[in-house]
Amino acid sequence: MRKLAAFAIALSMVAAACGGGTPGGGGAASPTGDQSALAPGKDVKPAANITWWHAMSGINGEALNKIVNNFNASQSAIKVTTVFQGTYDDLLSKLNTALASNAAPALVQVYDIGQRYMYDSGQVVPMQAFIDRDKFSTADFEPAVINYYKYQDKLQSMPFNASSSIFYYNKDAFTEVGLDPAKPPVTFSEITDAAKKLTKKDASGNTVRYGFGPSIYGWFFEQLLATSGALYADNGNGRDDRATKVVYNNAAGKAILDWWKAGIDGGYFYNPGIDNAGATTAFQSGKTAMYLESSAALRGNINTAKFQVGTGLFARPDNKPANGGNIIGGASLYIMKSRPAEEQQAAWEFVKYAMTPAVQAQWQSDTGYYAIVKAAYNEAPAKEWATKYPQFQTPVDQIRNSPQNRMTNGAVLGVFAQARARTQKMIESVLLGQATSQQALDAAAAEVNDAIDKYNKANK
Repeated sequence: MRKLAAFAIALSMVAAACGGGTPGGGGAASPTGDQSALAPGKDVKPAANITWWHAMSGINGEALNKIVNNFNASQSAIKVTTVFQGTYDDLLSKLNTALASNAAPALVQVYDIGQRYMYDSGQVVPMQAFIDRDKFSTADFEPAVINYYKYQDKLQSMPFNASSSIFYYNKDAFTEVGLDPAKPPVTFSEITDAAKKLTKKDASGNTVRYGFGPSIYGWFFEQLLATSGALYADNGNGRDDRATKVVYNNAAGKAILDWWKAGIDGGYFYNPGIDNAGATTAFQSGKTAMYLESSAALRGNINTAKFQVGTGLFARPDNKPANGGNIIGGASLYIMKSRPAEEQQAAWEFVKYAMTPAVQAQWQSDTGYYAIVKAAYNEAPAKEWATKYPQFQTPVDQIRNSPQNRMTNGAVLGVFAQARARTQKMIESVLLGQATSQQALDAAAAEVNDAIDKYNKANK
């Protein structure tokens, strides 16, 4: 129970610093909890009923329930019941309470930056235990996705909904100002040059269209560091050993903020604030001609915008470092150790079903998230999706072409949600002229490092 108490302390630190949960980036943690749990023996009969807690609402929630309903209809031995628990942060908070009272569900969907808590809780049966027991093959899984959730070459949870951030642009606006709509800008300088041309003012001098308008979002800063070939935290982004500090207050971090600030000061970058929805609304309405957002927003942008939506690789420095690339975001599935062996086995049977090519293809088609297994792209729903939304090939190519290293596999922090919230305040302070890039970076790093130290001491 001491580990669970430390877990609760760490979780309360995050809850106090971060509001609603949105899918984003993070990484697989170095487990310090009890990782000795084994999968039940093969002779264990699956339980007749299990519960799955998730955080998918709207269209994504409907798609998730479709998977469950189809699974329940495909056989008569196991019935999965889904329970929507609100945001990712809400779910983690409720799970912590449930663990303390031995009332946790068999299966839980947890966002990427919640992984450290799951490992430190000591309440998870590593997915690798089931994989090894059944010799379940992950050879066809997308490398960038599966590597993201591995620690020391072992899968602790099963990837479920995966996305990455990409570059979106208004092809019609490009044509209007003489830019090639088939060649989106990639580097900081290219984006700046295009933004200057795309920015449009009315007769009174008011800006009616900005060239570029990304939201102030911590995940984007993490992505920009990764495409810069730079680490977010020490000890190999927390993968070689527990992270003890963030290291983004360096030349790479400063270059990102200096570029962003110059665009705001020049009047050709739009600042929608700490508001992802605002940035998307601005793009779809034509207020901005380019922005950064998750690939999960692709279908919504195409269906809503009154112009041709183009997609390109995520922004990166002018030198395009060879070791730079994108980080996967999303969430994964955990099987809880506190449930009876029969429920654990039933949860595993459902997880295997959810990973089949046909189910993954339907999930991708219904939501826009990546299919985890490559064979899914040969299924009819995925082929139909690709025909209707050819722009989706951009994020697929992007993750497949990104090198696999400590930068692109993402950072691991016990206080990632808190760190991300602080990063957003850091960026905002620079864009509003309240601090220089270096001052803001150093102040944020000092605060986050203090939180990391407290978390690490609570989870020794």
